[in-house]
Amino acid sequence: MAKVGKNIFEVEYLKKIKKRKYLKKSLKIFIILSILWVFAFYLYNTYQKIEINDNYVATRTQSTLKEQTVENVQNNSKKIADVLEETTQKVVGISKLKETGNSILSKSSESELGLGTGFIVTEDGYIVSNEHVTGSKYSRCYITLENGTNYDGTVVWSDSDLDLSITKINAKNLPYVTLGDSKSIRVGETVYAIRKSYWI
Repeated sequence: MAKVGKNIFEVEYLKKIKKRKYLKKSLKIFIILSILWVFAFYLYNTYQKIEINDNYVATRTQSTLKEQTVENVQNNSKKIADVLEETTQKVVGISKLKETGNSILSKSSESELGLGTGFIVTEDGYIVSNEHVTGSKYSRCYITLENGTNYDGTVVWSDSDLDLSITKINAKNLPYVTLGDSKSIRVGETVYAIRKSYWI
């Protein structure tokens, strides 16, 4: 009878030990899982902050680039507008009566009005244009300035191969263009052509 009671006691004791081991094991697993969960949550929050910061930086960068681009375009547009406005004052209209041959009916020469553009290169009235506009050397033509003033012009130099001419008018203190260096020009640079639209 004593032996049976002892066996029952041992069985109960073993059950308690197993239960304690199970509880300890479960507690360890719970602690490990809790640590892993906290670590995962920390990593997730860190990633979210990094992503938000990256998006913010990217957005700010794009916004800054857009602002700089708009500002550059506006500045360039203003510079171009200033250059064109200033240069337009130095561009002249050129008109000339050109002989086109003899009329069969009247047996007299016929003339037609030639129109073109040139630009002032000196303050005392030298103007560069095309020979097909002004005519050859010693030809006469009519020059109209930006302000509407008209002058008689005389071609003092021309080259038919280059299709260039220089015309002189009797005027002083004229605004004139500054000629650039052809060696500094590169392929792909923007070029603006200015002409007197009121001739059309």
